[in-house]
Amino acid sequence: MTTHWSVVDGFSLENTTPDRAEAALALLCRDYWPPLYRFVRLRGYSRDDARDLTQGFFAYLLEKKVYSTPDRSKGRFRTFLLHILKRYLSAEHTYHSRQKRGGNDTMVSLDSFQFHSEEAGGPFSTPAPLDEERCFEWNWAAALVGRAIERLSAEYRSGAKARVFAELRPFLTGGVGLPTQIETANRLGISEETFRSHLCRMRVRYRALLRAEVLRTVSKERDIDEELRHLCRVLIAQS
Repeated sequence: MTTHWSVVDGFSLENTTPDRAEAALALLCRDYWPPLYRFVRLRGYSRDDARDLTQGFFAYLLEKKVYSTPDRSKGRFRTFLLHILKRYLSAEHTYHSRQKRGGNDTMVSLDSFQFHSEEAGGPFSTPAPLDEERCFEWNWAAALVGRAIERLSAEYRSGAKARVFAELRPFLTGGVGLPTQIETANRLGISEETFRSHLCRMRVRYRALLRAEVLRTVSKERDIDEELRHLCRVLIAQS
């Protein structure tokens, strides 16, 4: 399993090829762009400036090897990223005008991955909290859940399975105003018992996918359960 610390460790090896560097940057962007981008927007930057700053931050993170800090295993990777991002924004704020990145800088196309804008609301309809650090935590949790849902959706993409997924998806993450199981079973033309069987299997698979997403964010496998509990607390606190 590739964790985020192993990604930056691999990037720090000597003679890293441009392709390998771009792949590492793209992976970190995919996983952490939404919460970091929203954090920058909360600081008052425009959409374009926030995109540039977030892009520049990832390049800065890898190129300057600022991840080489002591006792990093004692903290969460996302907490480390937020700390470095704050320092980066403070430094950028001192410039009268930002220099465009180019030359030998490692960049990745913004079209090579998808991210939810702050207006899109991510995979949840609940607005993110106003406190900037709680906002970052909430967006991190929402991004993890969103990726797990997307992976599950891909497994139900064809034929009748796609309709089953569309009907059962609201029951995975919960919320208010959900239809009853009987109503949903009737729409699918199946018995309530069959509906519950479908939902049980889907929940098991969803939890496995979410666990796999969380595993990539921790430095040790034994930390998964605590991180999952933390993720649930973050989401429940905002529900």
